Amino acid sequence: MIGTSVKVSVVVPASRVHESLRQLLLSLNEQKLKPSEIIVVLPGPARLDQLGETIFESETEIRIIELSKDPGPIRARVFGGLVASSPLIAFVDSDCIAPPEWLEKMVTELIQWGVEVVAGSVEGANTDNFVARIQERSVITPNPKHKHKLLEGDIGLNLVVTANMLVKREVLLDCKVIPPSYERYGFEDLDFAVRLVKNGYKILCSPTKVLHYNRTSLPAVIRRYYQYGRGLPLFRKRTGNCAYSKVVSALVYSFLAILGLTLALLACGLALHATATFTLIIAPLSTYHLSKLGDGGWERLMYPLTDLVLATASAIGALHTELELLLNMRRLCLLFIAGSAVVNHISPRVNLH
Repeated sequence: MIGTSVKVSVVVPASRVHESLRQLLLSLNEQKLKPSEIIVVLPGPARLDQLGETIFESETEIRIIELSKDPGPIRARVFGGLVASSPLIAFVDSDCIAPPEWLEKMVTELIQWGVEVVAGSVEGANTDNFVARIQERSVITPNPKHKHKLLEGDIGLNLVVTANMLVKREVLLDCKVIPPSYERYGFEDLDFAVRLVKNGYKILCSPTKVLHYNRTSLPAVIRRYYQYGRGLPLFRKRTGNCAYSKVVSALVYSFLAILGLTLALLACGLALHATATFTLIIAPLSTYHLSKLGDGGWERLMYPLTDLVLATASAIGALHTELELLLNMRRLCLLFIAGSAVVNHISPRVNLH
């Protein structure tokens, strides 16, 4: 058991005030280890009247911080952590529910393993909905399911998210671990994790979970996966081509190449060749989901196609950002060349005679 002397501030970045945020605050009020404070960080003014009763009835002090503009989730978390009063900072998303033992388990693991960061697991809270189940069971699910694993020096291919994380506040004072804003794109959590381990901090991956309300609209899920992809080139560039970014980039662009070749073969009327090429994508997805029939039954047979749609959305997002980066680089080169030409034109000629 963790003593009551342990102080933990919970930081919740929220894009807006909604019902799931109220449910989260209620679940935090039921924690076995009571947080010393809850800090909700909002991008701009919000309708706080929707939280009035919840705030009033809470046993824990709830502080609302309204920022002048949206800094992106990771920077909102860090800002909340820096203004917190506790030595331990717990991050959780506004569309999550924290089980009563969540905070107690996370703190216990941080102390027992002697680490600076505990990265927990995420499980769907609304898997009675088909679209929500797609995200939960996808090959590229954004909800990690960890076993205990210590990350030092490199995060490898481990998915780490700040939707469920406990951090020593002193870590957040190290400016080298704070990534630039990714706005609402993906991969900012992984950027944070890479910077942590590169600067000597240890991360414990933990099975301690929070429950997440997955999106229930397929167009909304596809848009979100597109945004995940948008962040990949930024992640690769900003983290110096870490192992995770290189492997994922290779998979994404191999996927695009195979998909493009399949479409080209179809356009040329080579249906048999196109089918054989497409098998390179669909066969691994089908094999994975067939091996998981015990978790989902025959519904799993639909998942290779939904995974294909989500992977395509992510790949298109990554390609979009790659093209933007290339165009920006070309524009900078042209500006440099033009500037050099102007300098050469106006420089006075020196007559040595």
